[in-house]
Amino acid sequence: MEFSSAVPSFFLGLMIDRLHHYIRELRMRRKTMEDVKKQNRSFEDGKVEETKALEAEASTLREKLKQLESELEVKTKEVNTSEANAVALSKQSEGFLLEYDRLLEENQNLRSQLQSLDLNFSRSISKKNT
Repeated sequence: MEFSSAVPSFFLGLMIDRLHHYIRELRMRRKTMEDVKKQNRSFEDGKVEETKALEAEASTLREKLKQLESELEVKTKEVNTSEANAVALSKQSEGFLLEYDRLLEENQNLRSQLQSLDLNFSRSISKKNT
């Protein structure tokens, strides 16, 4: 009977030893899993913070883009106005040049007429004196 009672005890001891081993392994795996979960949470928190930072940066860049587009529109209007003014001044300058040429020609004609009158007057005076 000793042998028959020793076998179940040995088997029971072996089972208890295996259970103890599996329980320890289970605890280590749970701890490892908790560590991985913590790392994952930290990583996700970091990603959330990074995402928030990137969204804030994107928002800032959108605002800057709107501001630059507005400035571009203003500058474009200024350039168009300046070009229109330049064209108007160019046309006005052409008109002034034509008027200047006309006045020079008229001045030359009047000087010629005056010189001709002076010559006629001088001749008439010299004829009277002779």
